Amino acid sequence: MHLTGYWSLIYQVPVGLIGLSMMVFIHELGHFAVAKWVGVKVHTFSIGFGKKLIKFKRGDTEYALSAIPFGGYVAMAGENPDDGGYGNSDEFRNKSIPARLGIAVAGPAANLIFAFMILFGLYLSGVQEAKDSMVVGEVEEGSAGAIAGIRPGDEVLKLNGKTQAGWEQFMQDVAMEGGHPVPLTIRRAGKDTTLSLQSEINPKFGIAFSGITGEAEVVVAKVIPGKPAEKAGLKEGDKILSVDSIRIPSATALIEMVNGSKGAPITIALVRDNVKQEIQVTPIMDDGTKRFIVGIYPGLNVPTVLVKRNAGEAFKKSLEKNYESGTMVLRTLTGIATGKIKLKALSGPIGIVQMIAGSLRQSLQKFLEFMALLNTNLAVLNILPLAITDGGVVMFLLLEAIRRKPLSLNTQGIINRVGFSFFLLLFLFVTFQDIIRIPWFLN
Repeated sequence: MHLTGYWSLIYQVPVGLIGLSMMVFIHELGHFAVAKWVGVKVHTFSIGFGKKLIKFKRGDTEYALSAIPFGGYVAMAGENPDDGGYGNSDEFRNKSIPARLGIAVAGPAANLIFAFMILFGLYLSGVQEAKDSMVVGEVEEGSAGAIAGIRPGDEVLKLNGKTQAGWEQFMQDVAMEGGHPVPLTIRRAGKDTTLSLQSEINPKFGIAFSGITGEAEVVVAKVIPGKPAEKAGLKEGDKILSVDSIRIPSATALIEMVNGSKGAPITIALVRDNVKQEIQVTPIMDDGTKRFIVGIYPGLNVPTVLVKRNAGEAFKKSLEKNYESGTMVLRTLTGIATGKIKLKALSGPIGIVQMIAGSLRQSLQKFLEFMALLNTNLAVLNILPLAITDGGVVMFLLLEAIRRKPLSLNTQGIINRVGFSFFLLLFLFVTFQDIIRIPWFLN
């Protein structure tokens, strides 16, 4: 790992953990507030698991910040069916079914409300949004898009019969197809044509990509230390306009122009801080790729416009975005069940911490949008009727209401132990995948 990778890791960990802890705090606060409201005694309110680093007691409740920051818990009297209990009225198990249901759903509900508030505030204050143009800007060589015959300048209309309203939606829809051929309708030179797009599942991330992107500005995403670009004065964020007076429409075009120089000096026209300037740089041969390079990673900057909404529009847009995020979770799980999406596409705590930090590095807007997405995802996953989740508690309570008596403690214990074993294996798997992907996130 290079030096900048270490600095990236130092930055990612605290920022990501703060974001993750905030999400957990909101979730547990929902459980805690309703438990207190209906009169259940709360022994512990903890952010994180394991050894308690900071703790204090107020009333009957101990508040703690624990060593393992991936999660948290609210420990209520009479909550665990394996505990003996004393039959007191302030125990969870002795409250009415509606009261216990309220406690169970309060955590996911708190995350949904928090996500809604984040987006509502963003849409009111104004957000940078990409233009609606679905014109293809770049087609990666050898990609599924290139094989399908898509060209720069084509306008994407429909994927598998569904009208495409933006590149974010398009990428999600492609991912959900999982490498299966689907019809893609484009408009080229005023004529509508339907092609067959068979996206490829990326072996590292487990989801499908098309290899096509929208029209965007080419920018310097990263400057490699010690290479010609750094010595010539190129900096991250520079917007590249042309090379030797030839316009650069895509990252691929930039790479080809540099390689085509055969080592001769080139003049790069760019914009930095709204000032146009030219920098001369001499490419060198890269021993690994056997191509001429200048030592930068090109990126794409999609042009955006500031959009402000009134309260009614912000309310509607926030509901729509949360619904979209919530249903995406269900579509992803369905994709995994059907084999369209690989299990390795899931991220564990390490990956989430990295993505939280990465979103803040892009902008405050991206960070808040990602936090809203995470809160919605957590809410949906937690309300699924699976053992040891809030949805599992709801399932037990509904069965109790139907049977007019709870499941036996032995049955509940067996179900919970099986569920815990499954989630432990899943946790270990996604954490392993996160570790494998760490070098990619640090680049």
